Amino acid sequence: MNIVLFLEQSFDPHAGGAQRSTSKLAEIFKYFGHNVVLISSSNKPSVVTSWLDIPIYHINTKKDKLLFKQILDEKNISVILNNAGESMTSTKFLLNNKANNIKIINLLRINPSNFYDNHKDYIGLFFSKRNLGFLNNFIVRKLWLAYHILRIRNEFNYIINNTEAFVMLSDRFKEDLYSLAPGLRKYHNKIYGITNPFECPKINIQQTIAEKENIILFVGRLHIVQKRVDLLMEVWKKLHETFPEWKFWVVGFGDSKSMMENYCLQNKLDRVTFFGKDNPNDYYKKAKIFHMTSAFEGFGNVLIEAQSYGCVPILFNSYSAAPDIVTDKINGILVDPFNIDRYVNETKALINNSERLNKMALNAYENVSRFSYEKTYEKWVAVFKSMH
Repeated sequence: MNIVLFLEQSFDPHAGGAQRSTSKLAEIFKYFGHNVVLISSSNKPSVVTSWLDIPIYHINTKKDKLLFKQILDEKNISVILNNAGESMTSTKFLLNNKANNIKIINLLRINPSNFYDNHKDYIGLFFSKRNLGFLNNFIVRKLWLAYHILRIRNEFNYIINNTEAFVMLSDRFKEDLYSLAPGLRKYHNKIYGITNPFECPKINIQQTIAEKENIILFVGRLHIVQKRVDLLMEVWKKLHETFPEWKFWVVGFGDSKSMMENYCLQNKLDRVTFFGKDNPNDYYKKAKIFHMTSAFEGFGNVLIEAQSYGCVPILFNSYSAAPDIVTDKINGILVDPFNIDRYVNETKALINNSERLNKMALNAYENVSRFSYEKTYEKWVAVFKSMH
């Protein structure tokens, strides 16, 4: 089968989110014998590059619609995977510029209830950045939320009705979607949950666990609304004095970095290191515990990445897919959102019981096999078969 993976942004296999997940899907489909083409929407003049012998077409979708159609025709494409699954713009572009025999699968890379569950924070931040805090009141938030729900219902109904399949990152997201838009239940047979794929690194896990240092690690975007890095710092502050031999490492970048650095200065937290954006694998390998305090996630790739190096995750059970990755008290710890004291106590208990920590590290490593390329591909085959 000839497959196009379509991205709204530029393709970067080392970036997070949709780009990295897209690169893994490209690898999987190519490995199992499919011809794969990557098409990246761009505002710049169209160019062609390649990655792992997979052609990447950077197309100006506003100016080069004929080039897009030409690629689909020359490559004899049968399926397009749209990684901007919630985008009406991308969906309509694909529908209007493909041949009738080409099928479209839209992928939703976020939890459909993200905005609904966290609308107060989103709206507050929106008005705060524009110095319009006086508009952040109950009535405005309710009106905005009502508009959001109406838009979700209308747009998702159009998208799912006019495409062959709609894939989210978890089966648990289906009920989140239906709670916002009950009318979408009629498309139940077209809606799937497929987790992001992950291939376990080839390491000696026993040796890796034995060589770990007393490090708690965070990897991700330094952002308050989603990642709640403010709570992350509160947790470390409570651990800092109790465990003077432990360090806290932060890998990532974002607009809250200066706030976090100032917090460290104000509270004399002198064992925190900010490494910026970097390949996290060597950090996972050295750290014993992984902290994540997110209010929401699409899936949480970093959790599986951490587990793959025996780095035990502790996180808030704050989004539907969290239990898909972490089995509480077995290969990680789920904490009631957003109970800081409980989070701190769970971390303390783990640090004080090295035997339990090492056992959970081994369990975490073994858990990763559930997300292998082979098992992920089996789920995609079921979607492909359903379209015939």
